[in-house]
Formats: sequence, structure tokens, C-alpha cells
Amino acid sequence: MNKILSILAITGALCTLYAGGFESVEVTTIKLDGSKTTAERKLVKQPDGGYRLCIPTYELTRDILDIEIVGDFAKAKKGEEGYFIMPPNSIGSFKLDNGSIVQRRMGLPIFGMKTPRGAYVGIVKGLRFEFSGVVEAKDGNYVQFPRFHIQGIEFAPYEDLVVDFYKLEGDDANYSGMGRVYRKYQLDRGEVKPIRERIKTSPSLKYTAESIFVRIKHGTKRTPRTYPFQTAENEPDLPIAMDFDGFMEKMRQIHARGMRKVEMCFVGWNIGGFDGRFPDLFPPDPRFGGEEKMKEAIALGKKLGFQMTNHVCNTDFYRVAKRFDEYAVSKTVDGIMRKYAFMAGGQAYNPCFQVVCDRYVDEDYQGLNKLGFTCGTQHIDVTSAILPYTCHDPRHPCTRKQTADYQNEIGRKCQKYFGGFSSEAGYDHVAKTLDYVLYTNTFFRNKNFKRKMNPMYDDRTVPLWQIIYHGIILSNSDWDTVDFYRPLENIPECTVWRRLQFWEYGGRPSFYWYNAKYMDDIQKIYERYQPMVYLQYEFMDFHGEIAPKVFVSRYSDGSEVITNYNKTPFAYKGKSVPAEDFMLFKPEK
Repeated sequence: MNKILSILAITGALCTLYAGGFESVEVTTIKLDGSKTTAERKLVKQPDGGYRLCIPTYELTRDILDIEIVGDFAKAKKGEEGYFIMPPNSIGSFKLDNGSIVQRRMGLPIFGMKTPRGAYVGIVKGLRFEFSGVVEAKDGNYVQFPRFHIQGIEFAPYEDLVVDFYKLEGDDANYSGMGRVYRKYQLDRGEVKPIRERIKTSPSLKYTAESIFVRIKHGTKRTPRTYPFQTAENEPDLPIAMDFDGFMEKMRQIHARGMRKVEMCFVGWNIGGFDGRFPDLFPPDPRFGGEEKMKEAIALGKKLGFQMTNHVCNTDFYRVAKRFDEYAVSKTVDGIMRKYAFMAGGQAYNPCFQVVCDRYVDEDYQGLNKLGFTCGTQHIDVTSAILPYTCHDPRHPCTRKQTADYQNEIGRKCQKYFGGFSSEAGYDHVAKTLDYVLYTNTFFRNKNFKRKMNPMYDDRTVPLWQIIYHGIILSNSDWDTVDFYRPLENIPECTVWRRLQFWEYGGRPSFYWYNAKYMDDIQKIYERYQPMVYLQYEFMDFHGEIAPKVFVSRYSDGSEVITNYNKTPFAYKGKSVPAEDFMLFKPEK
């Protein structure tokens, strides 16, 4: 009998281990010489229920290339029910024998997995800028883990490596639960505050939360690559897409159609046009009408009741600019000026954000105030779309964490001068100062309506970012849901996906255009959005598929949005959700 009990105990222990115990993880240290060592390290239970691995800075020695952290709870087999989640909104099922994902763009420092044995979410709380999320499949065996690039820090490690793993059970054992855990962490430590709370001291944010966003681009230089470094003599012409008189006419048309809550954004208004002469902004380009005409447009917008803002960028400096200074450019670890992309202004360089913050921003924002920009969400391109980079100029060195700190200081200056800060995408290192993001994901599809992504991922997304930040940061869900009314490559399925996902993910209507061709569509969207506005103050607590191609987005006040991707209606709570459409269900009082 005792022998049988012993066997049962051993079997139970093995089952517990296979089920993904949170007692320990395997830590593999890869040295610069290629050698590897693997050791078991115990996890320490935290007051919030997480299980913590902490590797102190003194163990992160100069001879280490990478550190990988693997737990039994983050393993699966091909064909099993479940999925893995990667930021911002990616999901993958266990469908391949072999494959790998190495995602350096971890805009949210989280990752998670659900299997028949349970679910977990990992949150990187120390060295969050210094790791890649990895998913590997080998002979049908899946594993998910963070890989910390210790050598890639480029400086001495500036904080302990910390990862907390959370076991998810019951109703929390899904991607909604993963998002809620991270949201709670962000709220509990005061990193972010709900929109509902922040509007008490920010009328600008209240207007933003209840408005649609209309961006109008004025012009972009068509720059051949034979002009990598432009001068006043060889600078290409600047075609005019819309001048400031045209901007005013569009505002009058919008207002005449009954649209009252609109945030208007000038894009490419600055000297040299879109991405043309940064860091120079002033004067507003004369080819669009110049300073006085722009002031007139801003004043008209305010008179119509619109909130007025504009687009700038802090990540691309050009030699053609009068304020260009090699001192301000970020330097690589080899001391070389950090090159960025080739854009309208020619070869761009990444500036150091310490210098941007200390030297340029106040002068720029005072100039924008003088033009009339005094209340709105100042839009800064790129900042929340890329991993913060380093600077090795000995006069202003910055780790990635310090760069993020300066980016948040710029966000605070936006709030001081204008009332709010918006940016391009959903990297949440600026979540504490960010009010709106133009898109949280880039789910590009090709002409065959297939995702241009690693085949390990499924051909769909989930609103992980929205579950975390809806009700905290306003958003539009995807680059392709900007102007979602426009046909995309004449593919009906893609057009339906763009339109429905916008509502499914609780977006703020966002438009980016040159003319009024689609004004009727914008008006219809504005009108349909009005009954949905109140949801911007609520958390998105749950998202899931309740029937084939039918999804529910459930909010903290009990409201539900049912999205039906089918070509036939769907019955729900005594009502019929139309084919390829959505319906709002308000909570019963």
C-alpha cells in the first residue's frame, strides 16, 4: 500500500511539473566566447501573486552576450489547444513542426501562453528595453521565453534583470486575463491613470476623448536618392497637396455637415514640408500660405469649435536644416553619427533625445503657441513607434532607459504647452504621458489577403493592447484602420476586416487625407460614433469569439460590442446583429 502511495505521489509530482510549476526556471547564460551554462533558479512569490526571477546587476558581467529564461509553464506541443501571445496584438497557435520568432520590437514588455495545462503571462520589470521575445518550435515542441541582450545594453547594466511570471486560472486563463494583469500592474504603481480621472484637470483631453481626428498633409518633397544631403541650391521642389486656404475650406465643410467635436491636425506644414527640414519648423512653409495664413486657419478652427494641433517629429534631423548640429546627433557605440532612414529631406540622422529635450523643444513649443496652438494633443511622429535608442556621445550619453525618460519629459512639455501628447504607435515606455496613438499595430496584408508576417503567427490579431490601455490611452487599432472606409486593394474581405476591427477594438475615428473625396463617409462614421463615445472612458475587460467569426468586446460598465464578420445576421440577446456589421449592447439598468 505504501509503495502504491509512493508511486502515486511521484506521478502527481511529475504531473505538476508537466503542468508548468512556478517554482523555478532554467536560466541559460551565453558568453561572448560562445560557451553556454544552464542553471535552475528559484522563483520568489510576490505580494501581487507573481513569481519573480531577479538577476542583480553584479551578476551581469561584461563577458555575457545573452541570458535566456525558460519555464516549464511556457511549453506546448504541436496540435494542442491554445496559443501564445506577443505584443502588441499578435497571436499564434501550435500548428508547426519547426519555426522561430525573435521579436526585438517588444513595445509592451509582456508575453504569454495558454495550453491545456494552464496559462501564464510574463512581465519584464527590469531591463525592459534590453530583451527580445522568443518563440521556438522544434520537432513540434514549442517554448516561449525572453532573451536578454546583455552585451547589447552597450553600457554597464543600469538595473537588475527582473521578470515576474503570473499563473492565470479560471476566467483569467486567456489573453484578456493577460492584459488585465499588466493593466493592474501599470495602474497600481501609478505609471498610468484612467482617462476618466485625468479629464478632471484636462479639458483638452476630454475634447480629444470625444472627438474624431482629422490629419491633412500639405506637401512632401519628392527626393531622389542622388540628393542624400540637400542644400538650399539642390533641394527638390515641394508639390502642394493642400494649402492653408484649402485646409480652411475643409474645416468649413466639416462644420457645415454638423460635425462639432473634431481635432484638426496640420501635417507637413513646416518649412520644407513633411519630413523635409527637421529640426527646423519655422516659418510655416510659404508655399502653403505662410505664417499669417496658417494663423488665420488656426483661428478659424477655434472659432468653429475645433481643437487645433499639428504634426512634428523628433527622430529625423537633416543637414539642410539651419538648426542642424552634429553635436545634437546620437552617436553609436563606435562614435559614429546614427543614421536613420532616407526620407523627403534626404539622409536623416537620429538626434539624442537629451539634446532634443534640453535644446529644441521649448523653443519649438513657444513658437507653436505664438501661431495659436494652445489647446490640443500635440502630435509627435515616431516616438512611440520604435525602441528607444542609445547615445554614446560623451557630452550627452544616454542608455535606452534614459532616452525613454527624456521622451516622457517631452510628453510632459506637450501637456504643459498644449494640454496633451499624441504619437504614432503603441510602445508603452511613454504610456505615462501619452494621450492618443494613431495606431497600435501594423497588420499589413498583401494582395492575397495574407499577413506579411512570420508563419508562426496566425492570420489575425487580438486586442491585447486595447485590453490593457482602453480607457487609459485613446487609440486607433491598426495602420490599416486609419481611413478604414477606403477600399484596400479592391479586396472586399480586407475592406470588411478594416471596417469591423475598428469598432471591435474600440477605436477613435482617425482620418489622414488630402481632399474631400470621402467627406460623406467621414460624416457617416462621425454620426455612428456618437453613441459609442462614452466607451472611451471604460476599460475593455474581455474579448473573445462567441461563435464562428463573431466576437464580443466587453467593457467595465457591462457594455458589449458584438462584431459579426459573417455574411448572415447573428442573433444575440433578442436582437439581430447585421451581416458584416457590429451592434452596441448597453448594460441593463
